[in-house]
Amino acid sequence: MTAPLTVVTGGSSGIGLALARRRAASGERVLLVARGRERLEAAAAALGAEALAADVAHDDGIAALGERLAAEPRIGLLVNNAGGPFRAPLLDHDHAAARDAVDLLYLSMVRVTGLAWDGLVAAGGSVVNVVSVAGTVATGSAPHYAAAKHAAIAWSRALHVEAAAVGVHVLTANPGPVATGAFPHDRLRGHRWARHAVIDDGACAERILRALERGRAESFQPEWWRAAAVAQAVAPGAMAWLARRSRRRFG
Repeated sequence: MTAPLTVVTGGSSGIGLALARRRAASGERVLLVARGRERLEAAAAALGAEALAADVAHDDGIAALGERLAAEPRIGLLVNNAGGPFRAPLLDHDHAAARDAVDLLYLSMVRVTGLAWDGLVAAGGSVVNVVSVAGTVATGSAPHYAAAKHAAIAWSRALHVEAAAVGVHVLTANPGPVATGAFPHDRLRGHRWARHAVIDDGACAERILRALERGRAESFQPEWWRAAAVAQAVAPGAMAWLARRSRRRFG
């Protein structure tokens, strides 16, 4: 019987590629999905993986992925990692930016999981939804991004509960700042104290896979970021004050 497939969206760079690299190194079949064909195909060739150039924020990309997964009876792991920055200021009232953020950061996760669902159930597989600590803490920076990530976390937590009934495990992964090509976090990394909040994509991937192996429902990378989520829930006024100070310093 053919081994189950690992599917990674946003798989051509950053956290997605770091996760795919580790799965491929274990001898697993891997499908990388991303928008940019050239970088995607180079990444897939380096890993011995399959590449599918598709934008999962749009109907044509979803259709292309659906056609590919329809031929795949068993999916061992789905990593929902497609992302982008979406830093439009909230007071610009840019409704297009808000819609684009929701389409990519939240609805693509919902739609891709639906496409993979039968294969996940057949394999007793797992889903890793790479969300963000920004989905637990409202800072005022990149507000459309944070709002879409809040939605993604709520959905992912609910999916964890529902999926257990059919033998599918769901992990909600909430990285803090991760230094990647798309998000270098140079200002944070150049600060005496804030630089300790930033990790690289390899370290992030290792921590996500460790949480998956342990059967965790939700994890933070690094784990101490959970304190920020707790503080947001119990002391929102204090967190708003800190967010205002942080915004003045780091933008």
